Amino acid sequence: MERVRILTLEIGCNKTIRGFTLIEILVVLLIIGIASSLLVLNAGLSDSVSTNKKSFENTFNHLAEESIITGNPIGWYANNEADLIYILDYDLDQIDQLQNHKSPWDKFINNNKSFKFFDGSIIDLESNTQQVPLLIFYPSGENSGGTLSIYHSSFILETTINTNGTIETKAIKY
Repeated sequence: MERVRILTLEIGCNKTIRGFTLIEILVVLLIIGIASSLLVLNAGLSDSVSTNKKSFENTFNHLAEESIITGNPIGWYANNEADLIYILDYDLDQIDQLQNHKSPWDKFINNNKSFKFFDGSIIDLESNTQQVPLLIFYPSGENSGGTLSIYHSSFILETTINTNGTIETKAIKY
């Protein structure tokens, strides 16, 4: 026991510390504040991504169901400002426009958008003036397929519409 006391005195640790300094407390509070603000910002971003993901999935699922119910092919047309839906005949000519569909498209007017067909060709929707459907939904439940990309400031929202009717959406960070 005597030996331990001598070692303590030799290194100068006989002073007991009874708390934290003000600077230590402020640094810890600053770190906690920065970490919590980053979590809140990322949570808000993930909420908007998941909402947008569901809205596009709902739109494309609705178009597939509409095609099956009506027995007609349905074409989805889009450019940077709007998306339009037409009932098509079997020669893929427009018969009638569907007026009452809820579209998430107006949320993305300020974002760059592109559509990639499964053959590899890409259309930049900002400069798209063609009157060609980007997606065609058939009464059999199939569709022409492709990938819709919407470019945000920190990520790309990609919605892939597979020809068998499955829809996959993912956010890719830059």
